Amino acid sequence: MLDQRIVLTGMGHFHPPHPIPNEFFDSLGIASAAQWISERTGINNRFSVLPPAELRALGSEEGSYCKRQQQGDLPSMASMSCAPWQMALTRAGLGEDFQPDVLISGSSVPDMDIPANAALIAKHLQLLRPLVFDVNSACSSFVTNLQVAASLLQTTVYKSVAIFNIERYTLRLNYSDRSSCVLFGDGASCALLQKSPRGAVELQGLELLDCQLRSDPQGADLVHIPVMGHFSQQGARVQKFAITKTCEISNELLQAHQLTAGELSYFVAHQANLRMLESAAERLGFTRAQHLFNVDHYGNQGAAGAPAVLSQNWERFKEGERVLVAVVGSGLTWGGALLQFCGLPILL
Repeated sequence: MLDQRIVLTGMGHFHPPHPIPNEFFDSLGIASAAQWISERTGINNRFSVLPPAELRALGSEEGSYCKRQQQGDLPSMASMSCAPWQMALTRAGLGEDFQPDVLISGSSVPDMDIPANAALIAKHLQLLRPLVFDVNSACSSFVTNLQVAASLLQTTVYKSVAIFNIERYTLRLNYSDRSSCVLFGDGASCALLQKSPRGAVELQGLELLDCQLRSDPQGADLVHIPVMGHFSQQGARVQKFAITKTCEISNELLQAHQLTAGELSYFVAHQANLRMLESAAERLGFTRAQHLFNVDHYGNQGAAGAPAVLSQNWERFKEGERVLVAVVGSGLTWGGALLQFCGLPILL
């Protein structure tokens, strides 16, 4: 049992304004009919920082992304941090003048090599004093960031950590590759973590009960984005990995805490595609009512997917309800977290 209570006291999310429905891909001539996409992936829509016409041009012109990025002609990832930050502050009951001690960014493809994406976010939000750094494990970054944040809060004088997971995958897709371009959307999330000694201060939110991380570097070539290049993956092998490791890490957490799927309130996984999620949830024994997801309407939002689902369901959680989060990512990396909603100190 942790000496300090580590609680996600507020969460926020954001999705950009441009819907990209399945019908968009009909116009690309890549044999991806809207119905085919829906049946194969369960995804019907996603959102992008750019309108469909600009995405089409970005994906067809060689070097277009690099040129527009250098010209500052793309919405920055930092600009996507405002809405989730404000939402997290409101839910945590904190004023706009609140300053976190640490700000961590976990994003698959940040705007720049240097400085850290976390520094750009902090500057954009006009945060003056947080320690800033990036921790990226691709789509599993949220749970990795939770582990790093919890370690800092447990062992240092820091009392609060803000985690940002912001992704713009729609800018890094090859729109002639129907196996991947139909999957992704853009999104952003923020999680605010605070600590208090057990029994001392009442913090309401999702308490972090446990966090586990795993990796298999031998699979590092299965999912990648080259410098200024397009997303690429070995789809069949990645799908098998994602389902297997989602179930594996979930079962490890359940067994460690002597729980069954029926004793949890909710299950949230990496929002890769709905068919994969349904397969994993069924194998683990979670009902449809327990399974929370948003991939059908927002697509695969990378590291922002799972925390966005938690944020979108924030008002749903009730005292004592437990939530299992399982995520997978490039690397290969995967991890899980066990959370419990609380308003009073929990003694385990």
